[in-house]
Amino acid sequence: MITAIDIWTFVHILLFVYWLGADLGVFLLAKAAQRSDLTFDQRVLALRMALKIDVMPRLSFALMFPVGLELTAARGLVEPGAGLRALAWAASAVWVTIVIAMTRSEGPAAEPLRKANVALHWLLFVVVTVIGGTSVLGLGPFPSGWLGWKILLFGLIFFCGIMIDREFAPVSPAFARLAEKGSTPEIEQDISGAIDRSIRWVLTLYALVLVIAFLGTARPH
Repeated sequence: MITAIDIWTFVHILLFVYWLGADLGVFLLAKAAQRSDLTFDQRVLALRMALKIDVMPRLSFALMFPVGLELTAARGLVEPGAGLRALAWAASAVWVTIVIAMTRSEGPAAEPLRKANVALHWLLFVVVTVIGGTSVLGLGPFPSGWLGWKILLFGLIFFCGIMIDREFAPVSPAFARLAEKGSTPEIEQDISGAIDRSIRWVLTLYALVLVIAFLGTARPH
């Protein structure tokens, strides 16, 4: 008999796979966009593909918390009220809407969406980190053991996402200059520097996700 635990576990694993799996593709394509030995068209194609594939990790991230909440509730680890569940799914729905809208907008029209996305990340960073931190201290809505730590570390991923977008932002104007002036050491440094700085935060995010996955699997006391 298929139970709620089976369904939510499957969805949770699926989101995890699409998050890290697709993000690895983004990582490799971003590194390809750095290569000055490739033609401009090849580098632009790599960058555009990276941005398109990046939609899947963002959607997976947006859905992970409410799905994880449903899974912990199905396992009997927490008893979230209807209000908390509704809030988690509402925040996720807003986030998914922003991500999809960002993929369909370019130029000045995309700027308000970008700002909304950053504001939402900051809000969720504060809220989730506070919930996780208070839970670790035994004062929050989740158990103070592995689950509290899992929530706290998940909150830190929002900060990584903010920093990734911030560090990657100079890449687009640098490529515009590359198209206009051709390759110069300064432009190549701007591109490589921005991508390298964002990758450091990407690797930090990977580390957090792996620790969170281990805590969810091992459930140490």
